[in-house]
Amino acid sequence: MTSNAGRMSRSRKLRAGRTATALAAAVVGMGGLAACSDDSAGPEAGGVTAEDLQQFEDQLTGLEERVGVLEGGLGEDDELAGEEDNALYDDTQSYVGQEVTVSGEVSEMVTTTDVGSSIRIAGESGDPIAVVSAMPSAELDANDVVRVTGTVVEVQRDTFEEDFGVAADELFEDADAWFEEEEGAIAISAERMEILQAQGQND
Repeated sequence: MTSNAGRMSRSRKLRAGRTATALAAAVVGMGGLAACSDDSAGPEAGGVTAEDLQQFEDQLTGLEERVGVLEGGLGEDDELAGEEDNALYDDTQSYVGQEVTVSGEVSEMVTTTDVGSSIRIAGESGDPIAVVSAMPSAELDANDVVRVTGTVVEVQRDTFEEDFGVAADELFEDADAWFEEEEGAIAISAERMEILQAQGQND
């Protein structure tokens, strides 16, 4: 999992580096234009004026600042981006409101409809966690191993649609029964689900 995060970080650094290189080349080019401008007796038709150069320099300064922000943000925290937060299973309350990436085995297929899906996933310890997605997951089966990325929320009936992006009555055949079991518990509002290992893949 860490290798994926490393690749993402290296890719971002390469992009930022290429941008910085392009800026450097642009600055050299501007210097050349300035030199040509100084050598001429006066501004030629279609030539670069001192005012044009000042505008270019102002724009380049703004771009350099933006690149600096990008490069400054690619620190240790960025290296950790994409790593899994499987400690969530043992300490769910600490993650409320945070975006997480976790993997686990599908312990239950609760529902799959045209408007979304709900499953439960289990880790190596702790209790299974409900996962609700505003996307159908027709390819999933019980015992598949999946990786889920989404936001950890506390299930509340009155904020369900806002939290999960789908109406409970449209998702569940018996929404009351689901809330009876899950209200007040922790669930993941999934933005992305990936099958790591399908059921029976190693049979």
